Amino acid sequence: MQKTCILLLFVLLSSAAWLFAPQIAKADEAIIEVDHLNVRTGPGTNYERVGQVHTNQSYPILAEQNNWLKIKWKNKEVWVAKWLTKVKQSSQVSTGHSYSKVDYLRIRSAPGMQGTVQGYLMKNDTVNPEKQQGSWVLIQKGAVKGWVHKGYLAQKASTPSQEPEKKEPESSTGKAMGKVKVGTAVLNVRSQNSTNGKILSKVYNGQVYDYIEEKNRWYLIRLNGGQTGWVAGWLVNKVNQTSTTPAAQNPSKVTLEYNGTNLRSGPSTTYRVIGSANKGQSFEVIEKQGQWYKIKYNNGTAFVAAWIVTETKGQNAPSSPALSGNLSGKTIVVDAGHGGRDPGAVGRAGSYEKTLTLSTAQTLKSHLESKGAKVLMTRSSDQYISLTYRSYYSNQSKADAFISVHYNSAPRNIAARGISSYYYHDQSKTLASSIQNAMIKSTGLRDRGIKHGSFYVIRNNNKPAVLLELGFVSDAREEQEIRTSSYQNRVSTGITNGLIQYFSR
Repeated sequence: MQKTCILLLFVLLSSAAWLFAPQIAKADEAIIEVDHLNVRTGPGTNYERVGQVHTNQSYPILAEQNNWLKIKWKNKEVWVAKWLTKVKQSSQVSTGHSYSKVDYLRIRSAPGMQGTVQGYLMKNDTVNPEKQQGSWVLIQKGAVKGWVHKGYLAQKASTPSQEPEKKEPESSTGKAMGKVKVGTAVLNVRSQNSTNGKILSKVYNGQVYDYIEEKNRWYLIRLNGGQTGWVAGWLVNKVNQTSTTPAAQNPSKVTLEYNGTNLRSGPSTTYRVIGSANKGQSFEVIEKQGQWYKIKYNNGTAFVAAWIVTETKGQNAPSSPALSGNLSGKTIVVDAGHGGRDPGAVGRAGSYEKTLTLSTAQTLKSHLESKGAKVLMTRSSDQYISLTYRSYYSNQSKADAFISVHYNSAPRNIAARGISSYYYHDQSKTLASSIQNAMIKSTGLRDRGIKHGSFYVIRNNNKPAVLLELGFVSDAREEQEIRTSSYQNRVSTGITNGLIQYFSR
């Protein structure tokens, strides 16, 4: 009898525990919209490819970062490009999904103000709270896991939209201003010129449409039947300007930046792979179609993605402004921002600021040395260097100037582009002005001017010191430009010219 009562009590307690246990919401699913979509180890094209998925296959979504989705695939956690999938939201999404109501919501190591800051959520970033302790909830955003205050989170509705559910694309008889050609595998057509706009339709690589309005780098295109919708300008090309660049007009070669690069039969990831090549191999360009190069390959042709190659211009192509003067006898400290466990900003296509700053710093070193300068590097590899050591290293050296190299980022709802230079001490203002003017002349990017900035590495520096923000990785088009060796050569030319002008004044 006693054993029977104990057994009954155990069953009742188990049932109660199940009733009051937190219920795990079913995950959203990513439905693949193209064939041969690469599966990668991280959120960007610079990560290793470990396989492929195909049209109409679906996988549970574990996380989202910078327009990439972490999915469950073959019992592994891997990443795919979000813009090549369709997200199917779970009917239970309201029980588990939340979004940040503010920018820069601190993610802390412990549930309270005593926890150290591990990272940040930006406004409208979506997370899945795992558990709650008091007024704090445990979340994960990308590689960062920690606690945020629940007062700054709002529950995400299953079909968030500020527009009427049945809204249809408007019809238009407006006069066409020109034509655009789709330059990516699948492109969303939206109800407004913003990624917040409702998706009305999809268009595909190589298709050409009339556009009747251009606004804030978006095009209002006319679809079949006369209906209209907005498409992102950085994912299309004006047919009469940049849709195709014949090699005869702009002779060039492309050099691969990664091992195992796929070469395809057409200009998108939907086309079959016809070969592969490795880092350092170069190919002659026939023409450029959207974001792809058509190249000569094995007595035929192939296509390679523009964002994973470096273009080398032909003899008739414009080059960077020639350097004048020299830096003989000068010592320059070049500081590549971030590094190691500190990645810095992460771009729309997955670029790490720490990687861009290091490659730019190494390019800058070559330019400076070619003009006779001695160059000291705060780091020459992907390693973490404290801010204290960076400024101490400069102060203990006999350097004539300190240059800290960075790339900028802005919240997703803010359109920001261009170059800026920061100084702290008045003795550095002239240096910042000389370099800023020369960089703009050399690169042609937007001039955001010189600014007073209280950054540690320049605030605690006894040398003429500047911190340079060389472009925005948060801007899709600018990110594609600044990650090329061509751009990094141009901006290094500008910095070098600025230093020459500063020392010759």
